[in-house]
Formats: sequence, C-alpha cells, structure tokens
Amino acid sequence: MRNLILLGAEPKVGKTYVATLLIQALKKGGFNPGYFKFAQSAIPSIEQSDAALVNNKCNCGQNLQEMLPYVYQSNLPVHLAARESGNFINPQVIQERFAWNIATRPMMVVEGVHEVICPLIMEDNQVLMQEDLISKLKLDPILVLRMSASALNQASLSIYYLKSIGFAPVGIIINGLDESNYAHCDACNLIERFTQTKIIATVGKRQRSIKIRCPLSEIANPRALQEQMV
Repeated sequence: MRNLILLGAEPKVGKTYVATLLIQALKKGGFNPGYFKFAQSAIPSIEQSDAALVNNKCNCGQNLQEMLPYVYQSNLPVHLAARESGNFINPQVIQERFAWNIATRPMMVVEGVHEVICPLIMEDNQVLMQEDLISKLKLDPILVLRMSASALNQASLSIYYLKSIGFAPVGIIINGLDESNYAHCDACNLIERFTQTKIIATVGKRQRSIKIRCPLSEIANPRALQEQMV
C-alpha cells in the first residue's frame, strides 16, 4: 500500500472534509489509514486544528503532535507565519514524524498545505516547497477540486503542473458534484479526457459520504490506477 497526499486545486476545496470521508471509507473497506499534515496556520491551538478534527471524526487514535508537527497562530500563509514566528519548518522533523506514523499504520492520507503550488519556506538562503516533501516522503498525489465553471481549467492546469515536475497524479476527487446536473456530468468527462487522470471519487452537495468510483484496493495501490490511464 502507498501513502497518499490530497492537494487542492484552489483554496477552499474542502480537503479536510474529503480527507475525513476518504479515511472513513478506507477503514470501512478493511484498511487502517492514518492522517498527517505538514503544517497549519491561522489556528489558536493544535486542539482546534484539522488534525484534531480528523482524529476525532475518524477515530484515528493518533497523537496530535505526531499528526501535525507545525502549528502557527498567525492568519498568514504557512511560509509567512513561519517567518513571523521564527519557527521554520525543518524537513528532518517532518520526515521523523512521518516515519513514526507509518511505522504503526499500513498507509497514510496526508492533507496538503494550501494548494498544489505551496512554499513552506521562502527565504533568501532557504527555499522549501511542498513538492520537495512530497518527493522525500514518496507520496502519491490526488487532486481535490470543487465542481464549478472553472473546474476543467483548475484540473488541467494543476495536473499539468504536477506532471511537469515529475509526479504522476493517481486520481482526482471532486467535491460538490450534482449528479443530476448535466453540465457537472459533462465536466467530469472532460476533466478525465483532458487530464488523462481518473476521477476516483466524488462528494455530492451536502452529502456526508464519499462515492468511490473504483475499488478501494486501487486507491490503496495507486499504481493500478496509473496503469489504467496509460
């Protein structure tokens, strides 16, 4: 089994909600995934973090400090919050915390920070991009996007960028899908056609469950999904 990372095509796509539903679905399917996130800003404490929410909703049984190594109170993007506080992200700490988690879990669902392109450190003498950690931890990206008039463009540009830096996205999850809406259904077909990437799951409007569009074993083993799209 592989470790997945959910990356948002734009702000407010519902990554935390999707992560919660995906972990619940995987657990019902007999898998036992954990949750991880590199850092989060704009929260008063770790008890009010995305990690705490997922841990509670999914009964992950993980230690919050191990799920979320870096917490910033400032209402700024992570790289600016880190600069303001002087507490910069240390890739070695991320790797150690992640290794601790995967030592006790068969797979991890990582929630990405902000969107696909995300600086974590952006200083004159040091640059750390989210994609650097994705590579170091050997994570398989899944794109999360919200169905809208711009969904095709958001998906196409995001997938193109990920492929351009050497990643093979293994699937797309669409949030806010209305299956009775002809335009939404057509957009799904166009997204798969233009990106050559399978839509592996959808979440309907005001729904509390996720509709998996492939066997759960294929999500746990993304290489099978990649081979289908070749």
